[in-house]
Amino acid sequence: MQQKLFPRNTLLRFLVDENLPFGIVEFLSSLKHDVFDVAASNLRGSSDKILWAKAAKEKSIIVTRDLDYPIPKLRPAPFGVILIRVPANFKAPIITNIFKGSFKKIELHRLKNKVAVISPGRIRISPLP
Repeated sequence: MQQKLFPRNTLLRFLVDENLPFGIVEFLSSLKHDVFDVAASNLRGSSDKILWAKAAKEKSIIVTRDLDYPIPKLRPAPFGVILIRVPANFKAPIITNIFKGSFKKIELHRLKNKVAVISPGRIRISPLP
């Protein structure tokens, strides 16, 4: 039997990009995860490369809506990536609710070196390129 990377209830590190609503930060924090809120930090406005490097160094999961992260080009990589794909006109409460509903269905312990793409009513998980 293969050993899991860590138990299912283990708390994880997340780097939440500034293009996401604060409700996602609040939700992850309420679950007692270690959450780095880019919008409330001195890294606000930093390049994707800087955020990617921080997440990789800290073994965090990046949560973003940003489609142009340098995923295939930069190593080391963060633990994993959660990409939220919703229409531009979706408001913060809707985005937060979509994230919350999808988050409960993602087996985080299996997200290592993977990208989970969340969209309304759908979750796709694939390896980091």
